[in-house]
Amino acid sequence: MAEINDDLIFQMAQTNPEKAFNMAFDKYWKKLYQHAYKKVQSEDSAKDLVQETFLVLWNNFDKILAYDHLLPYLYMVLRNRTLKLFEKDEVRLRHAVKMAAMPENEELSSHQIFIKKELDVIINKEIDLMPTRMKEIYCLQKEECLSIKEIAKKLSISEQTVKNQLQSATKRLKKSIIAYDSSLLFSVFLLLYTI
Repeated sequence: MAEINDDLIFQMAQTNPEKAFNMAFDKYWKKLYQHAYKKVQSEDSAKDLVQETFLVLWNNFDKILAYDHLLPYLYMVLRNRTLKLFEKDEVRLRHAVKMAAMPENEELSSHQIFIKKELDVIINKEIDLMPTRMKEIYCLQKEECLSIKEIAKKLSISEQTVKNQLQSATKRLKKSIIAYDSSLLFSVFLLLYTI
């Protein structure tokens, strides 16, 4: 099968928009998905962003003829969708920060208690699965509140090794939480468990 080029897609869009859309989808879906995944590090979120991008393309197919190439347009739409996702996450994060700043004696709603319990289960399960040294370093920082320098001295390892292990631990925890729920739990995770 011959390589589909943008000129062919633009020509087809004038007579058969559905076929042109399918050609564009087949040609660019994987490229857009890979780009989105690099930004959001979540398969589901990346797929949603690409789906939204193609929805925008479908709704504006009559306007794409103003472009010389389709990919820059799709990247622009994807970038805008990604920024909107980040803005939503920022709003959720601000809410989580506000919740965390509440005095200890203020009552949490049953929903907030449920989310915190679920988050604790996910975090503890992933901590148990960590390699021994990573788990030890993570726990020294989070439970004993030791600094990177103190951990390095206590374990007779370099500070860079401690940083690398903490970064790896954080990535593992983030991945587990995203796999469970990429919305509110991820925001609470960022607040409570990142370095």
